[in-house]
Amino acid sequence: MARGAGLLSALVGPPMRAWERVPIRVQGRITVALPLVAVVISAVLALNGNLTRVAIETDIQRKFEMTAALGNVSSLMVNAETGMRGFLLTGQGEFLQPFAQATQQLPSAFAELTALAGDEPGQEPRTEMFGRLRDLETLTGQQMADLSFQQQFVTGGGSPADPEIRRHLEYGKGLMDRIRAEVADFQGQERALLDDRIAEINAIRVRDYVSVALALVAALATRFLAWFLFRRGILRRVERLTTCLRGKREGTPAELPEPTKRDQMGQLEREVHQVLRR
Repeated sequence: MARGAGLLSALVGPPMRAWERVPIRVQGRITVALPLVAVVISAVLALNGNLTRVAIETDIQRKFEMTAALGNVSSLMVNAETGMRGFLLTGQGEFLQPFAQATQQLPSAFAELTALAGDEPGQEPRTEMFGRLRDLETLTGQQMADLSFQQQFVTGGGSPADPEIRRHLEYGKGLMDRIRAEVADFQGQERALLDDRIAEINAIRVRDYVSVALALVAALATRFLAWFLFRRGILRRVERLTTCLRGKREGTPAELPEPTKRDQMGQLEREVHQVLRR
């Protein structure tokens, strides 16, 4: 146990002697600043975590919107194809309404997708997304052109049973299969990225909780350290001086050790020591 105490004294002694040489004014500033530093660090960590979370949450929202917009394109194309088949079978014009709706809404749907892709962080992912959107837009354009041909062929007097229509139906089916596959793959990629971002934001939340807990512990530790340094460097020595001066006044002077400190308290101790020796 004595060896442990000696080791502790050897470790703590030099820093404490250095601390005692620091002017009291500086000691006071340090003891006040230590807890404040911990609070500032905690605030900086919290702010950084909030900014990171905001960026990730914005990206998550963009992923949801991208997935929904891709689903909208797919729905427009499926409805247009289904409606055109109904028109070919019945000749009734109301079946052309989904085709007209797709013709009207597809440009704005792709404009929305392009805008969302433009907000994608990172040049390489953004460029890749633009390329995939161009490919998808090309496929939908080809399919819409083929559906338009089928409509014009029949309204121009052609028979829905004509072999030309059959060839276009088969061609359109191949295009729709490619569109469905492209949309499904695109959505799958977005969902995978979405899962990654959600996992990332959960990890940031955990990190923030740990950071706040550590900052709280650091604040308490620095507060205790500040109190310890203030008591050891000032309060205890002031109490000793007070006891000695009170004893001299009451005729029972207490012994004051020879002052050895070089700080401002040491100067005061030397003055009191001189008074007590008279």
